[in-house]
Amino acid sequence: MAGVAGGELAAAVHKAGGIGFIGGGHTPLNSLKAEVDKARSSIGLAADDDLPASLGVGLILWRLEPPFLSPEAAATEPDRWLRYVLHTARASSLWLAFPNGGDWEGWIARARRIEAERERSDKVRLVVMVQRVETAKEALEWDGVDAIVLQGTESGGHGPAHEFGAPLASLTSHLASHVPNPASPPFVLGAGGLSSASSIAAALAPGVLAGVVPGTALCVADEALLPRAQKELLVHSSTSESVRGMSWDEARGTLGWPEGVDGRGIRNKTSEEPPKVAGSEEGRERYSRAVKEGDVERVVTWAGTGVGDVKRIAPAEEIVRELMAEVVGSPQL
Repeated sequence: MAGVAGGELAAAVHKAGGIGFIGGGHTPLNSLKAEVDKARSSIGLAADDDLPASLGVGLILWRLEPPFLSPEAAATEPDRWLRYVLHTARASSLWLAFPNGGDWEGWIARARRIEAERERSDKVRLVVMVQRVETAKEALEWDGVDAIVLQGTESGGHGPAHEFGAPLASLTSHLASHVPNPASPPFVLGAGGLSSASSIAAALAPGVLAGVVPGTALCVADEALLPRAQKELLVHSSTSESVRGMSWDEARGTLGWPEGVDGRGIRNKTSEEPPKVAGSEEGRERYSRAVKEGDVERVVTWAGTGVGDVKRIAPAEEIVRELMAEVVGSPQL
C-alpha cells in the first residue's frame, strides 16, 4: 500500500497478531529507511535485531527495472535495495509485486542470492502477488516462494484491470484443484473487497485460501500514512464510488505499471477525465496543485470495493480484531 503502509501501521498490525508490511520502492530508499526505523522503535527492536517474520517489507518491482531505470542503473539498484531490506533492515519477510517484464523467477532467485550473503537463523519468507490464475498456478511450482497473494479486480490501489483479471471468488474457484491443502506452503492469500468480517469469512469458507490481505480497511487506521481528509472520504464513500482506471496515473505521471494493471480508487474529478486530458500538461499541473492543496476532489484516494464496509477511523489493532471476528483462531493476514 504505497503511501499508506508505513512503519507505524505495519508495527501495529504485527502487534494485533497479523502480518504487517512496510511499502517500499515507490519513494527514495531513504524514505523506506525512515519507515523501517519507525517500525523498529514501535516494537522496541535494536538496530541489529532481525525484524520478526510478521513485520516485513514490500517492493514495487517495476520501479527497479527498465524502462523506469536506465539499463546501467537497473544493473545495480535491485541488489542495492534488496541488500538494504535483507541485510540492513534485516527483514524476515519480503513481498514482491508488479515486475514489469514478468520475470518472477529472476527476482526470486535474486532475492535468495542476496539473502544467502548474510548468515541468519531463519529463512526469509518470500511473498509474491499475482493477478491471474495462470500465473498463480505457475507460482505454486516456483522454488523459493512461501506465499502467493491472489489479487482480484475488487482490490484498491493498483491491480488487475477488468479485462485482464477477475473477481477474487472466481480466481479462487479456478485455483481450487491446484491447492489440495491450504495449510501447506506455498500458502495462497486472497486480496480484493475484504473490508468486513463477513466478507473475510466468506472468502475463507471454500478452503482454498490460507489467509487474507485487507487493504482498504486499514487505510483508515490511525497509524496509516494517509492524510486525515482522505481517511474521512473513505469512511463516507460507498462501494459504487470505487472505480478502476488510468486517469490518476496519467495525471501523476506514474505510467510504468505492467500490462493489464490499472488503479482503483474513489471516483472524483480526475478519474472522470479521459486519460489523455488528465495526462496533458495542463492536467498534470492541475493535479500537482491539488496535491499541494490536499484537494480530495482531484487527488487519488485508492480504495477497493470493500470501502462501503469502512465505517470509522480507528487504531489498527481494533480494525484487525473486528475483521477477524467471524474467523476461528488467530488473525490471518
